[in-house]
Amino acid sequence: DLDLLRWCHELRFCTIDHLTALTGRHRQALNLRLQTLIREKYVYRIAFPNPNQKHVYSLGTQGFRHLAYAGVIRLTDVPARLRTSELKPFFLDHTLLVTDIHTTLILASRDSQKGLAYWREGRQLYDSVTFYENGRKKRLPVCPDAFFSLEKNGDPKTRPAFALEADRGTTTRRTFEDKLSGYWRFLEQGRQIKSYGVPWFRVVTVTLSETRAASLREMAARSIPDAYRKYFLFGSRTGFSFAEPTAIFQPIFASAKNQKILTVLP
Repeated sequence: DLDLLRWCHELRFCTIDHLTALTGRHRQALNLRLQTLIREKYVYRIAFPNPNQKHVYSLGTQGFRHLAYAGVIRLTDVPARLRTSELKPFFLDHTLLVTDIHTTLILASRDSQKGLAYWREGRQLYDSVTFYENGRKKRLPVCPDAFFSLEKNGDPKTRPAFALEADRGTTTRRTFEDKLSGYWRFLEQGRQIKSYGVPWFRVVTVTLSETRAASLREMAARSIPDAYRKYFLFGSRTGFSFAEPTAIFQPIFASAKNQKILTVLP
């Protein structure tokens, strides 16, 4: 059960699909074991009124303690109170898209020379950038859904960094354009060195459809200065799956700089 609890902790929020793919366990057997862990408060389950909507799992209070006692996390990381029950469906839908991408990268790393070096999520990534536009001072948030790095052949010298934007199509075009502006201004000022400890990073936007990805890429090509367009990539969730995870390392991302379809790690 330790591996199961570790996945619940690492992914933060997941479904039976994520856990089945990562553990390799039979779906029915895994479901039965989860029910036991839920009763004993090692795992917390979020159920929905719609029977067709998959349950969402996260680490429960006893699960946090168990990982702390096993030395997987620090005892100080055990929360005094879990607020999982207060989370809204909109947040969970968005977070599960992030989990899809995280899970795919973990799976792809098992069967490829390319792999996930590290993955970070949470409020510690949140920052902002201040600049002047048309003579007026403006401040925009820089809040990636995740920040991660990839490597090739285990070589730490080949570790490009990426900020992830998981887009479900619910963000208005104006809001997304502000996100793009915040990122390129952030890079322009070199803020990534202090905030994320990297000399540069690319912004990877993953959408639910190729049409949406193409639309956002066109927006980026119009609104971002030419010198920074190369840092923005756009792809669709339809381009990879848990069954074929290494597809995420294939040329499925379009650059805002041109029409070329690129890989995230050459």
